Amino acid sequence: MGAFKRIIPSFFLAVAIAYFGYHAFTGDQGVLNWIVVETEISAVEAELEQARGEREALEITAGRLRSDSLDLDYVDERARAILNVAHPDDFVVRLEDPADR
Repeated sequence: MGAFKRIIPSFFLAVAIAYFGYHAFTGDQGVLNWIVVETEISAVEAELEQARGEREALEITAGRLRSDSLDLDYVDERARAILNVAHPDDFVVRLEDPADR
């Protein structure tokens, strides 16, 4: 019985270490969850950079269309592209669409 009493504290200590160790890896704030969160953060930061690039492109486009700094060549280019028309002095080269073959 004396040996059993000496093993009991060691047993409970081992159980406590196993319990806290398990939750340190798999808990809400554990190592595995931390890896998942870091991966999600990287993906969102990449998406943010893409959105910033698109925003900068849109700001440049909007800046070219403002009345105080209107770029008439750009407005003419955009109108032709949207309306699918050409100036009478332009040369139009039609290319065959590979999907039509």
